[in-house]
Amino acid sequence: MKRLMFSAVALVLAGVAAWAQPTTVPAPLATGNDAIGIYSSALGNTDGYFFADWQCGNVGSEIAVGDAKVFKIPNFTYYGSQFTALDVTKMKYLVVDVFPETDMTLAIVPITGTVEKGVQSAVTGGKWNTIKIPVETFTKKGCNMTNMYQIKYTSTVVDNGDGNVDGFGNGDGTKTFYVGNVYCYKEAVSYEDTEAPVITSATVASVSYASATLSLTATDNKSESIYYTVTDQNGTTYKVTGKSGEATSLNITGLNAGTQYTLTVKAADEKGNVSEAKTLEVTTQSLPDIPQPVANELKSVFSPYTGNTDGYFFNPWGGGTGAAININGKVGYMISKFAYFGSEFTAIDVTSWKKLHIDVLPLQDMTLTIIPITGTIEKGVQFSLKANEWNTLEVPVATYVQKGCNMANLYQIKYMGTLAADGGDGNVDGFGTGDGTQSFIVGNVYFYNEVSTGVNGVNVAQPVVDGPAFNVAGQQVSSDYKGIVVKNGKKYINR
Repeated sequence: MKRLMFSAVALVLAGVAAWAQPTTVPAPLATGNDAIGIYSSALGNTDGYFFADWQCGNVGSEIAVGDAKVFKIPNFTYYGSQFTALDVTKMKYLVVDVFPETDMTLAIVPITGTVEKGVQSAVTGGKWNTIKIPVETFTKKGCNMTNMYQIKYTSTVVDNGDGNVDGFGNGDGTKTFYVGNVYCYKEAVSYEDTEAPVITSATVASVSYASATLSLTATDNKSESIYYTVTDQNGTTYKVTGKSGEATSLNITGLNAGTQYTLTVKAADEKGNVSEAKTLEVTTQSLPDIPQPVANELKSVFSPYTGNTDGYFFNPWGGGTGAAININGKVGYMISKFAYFGSEFTAIDVTSWKKLHIDVLPLQDMTLTIIPITGTIEKGVQFSLKANEWNTLEVPVATYVQKGCNMANLYQIKYMGTLAADGGDGNVDGFGTGDGTQSFIVGNVYFYNEVSTGVNGVNVAQPVVDGPAFNVAGQQVSSDYKGIVVKNGKKYINR
């Protein structure tokens, strides 16, 4: 009797397993020019596509369902996919067809840069669920849908607001689901139209050192969507999608400071009719000079004045973008789309130096945390920075030593957004990332010893009075010298 009952249970379980697996794959909602296949047997995979486990601890596999292929993701915590970057702004929806074995929640997260935004859906077990999300939803949240190169799957989303990185919750490791199609599409346009849109307004709303924001408006006789393309004199293009008759904002980043740009603006409708071009002239703001070091004797890590330490280079570590920037003949380093960033170099012993000094110019008010990497104990000091001026960040080396860092073996410096949790001396701190929208310039990184001048304190508020000026080494300097100066027995900072 027990044997018969066991067999019956086995048959029931086998029946459930068979019921919970797909036997067909849904047809895409559009084909041809109205769809961009990302992963789909019907539409084809986009260039370079592959699923990636990203060290989640479980490995998926592709299986056959009839004449089609689907991808099985078991024991779900999170998962990823990667491909050559796509511009999907001319499509209306991002669609993912999923077949979960049991009811579950699933969040779709397109990766387009450092601003990761997700949309969470409840999906029903034992059937195909078509998750259809407007591309515009992600654009409004701050994603650059002209540059989608990964799609991440998580379980839940904590929405941190437009332009900010969301929080994500992993699955519990017990769920299994199948991915049948991933694609973007737009509804087929059945009407005839040969009339191009008309650009009614194209203005420069704001300009900074490295970016400009445009306000664009165009109208069309039939098309609801307007597709703007802006091209500079170097051939670099920027794209955004808006609605007919409504102002659309386009933020152009990565510009050079103190540079004039000629921008050509065009608008296209859903039928591909292109407007007459409008031209805008934009000149970015000039940057103030990188400050000169405040000491003659120092250990330079990164500086256009005193050089870089051996093996020095900036490393984004996947947390932003960076590039050298020429500021009036001196080269600094601009970090953009900041979540976190790093620098690496041959290990140095800085225990004989008193202070770490970093000069930073942020393009917006922000917080920045400086973390010397000397081993497994990562400790940070957080600063509040003021936009559009050089901020001097100084930390006594002894502060890091007391916290547990081995400053005789400094080989990296990491930049984070916030010191989220002080773990206490000898324990690793917790850190928060930047929001993916911030930019700042690093001018100098060095260690130095303060030279005793016989005066106490530094006056940063009062103007320097007349009389001969000396630097902290006792050498006479000119009136335009930048840094700490001594006049009439008092110490000042000239900026």
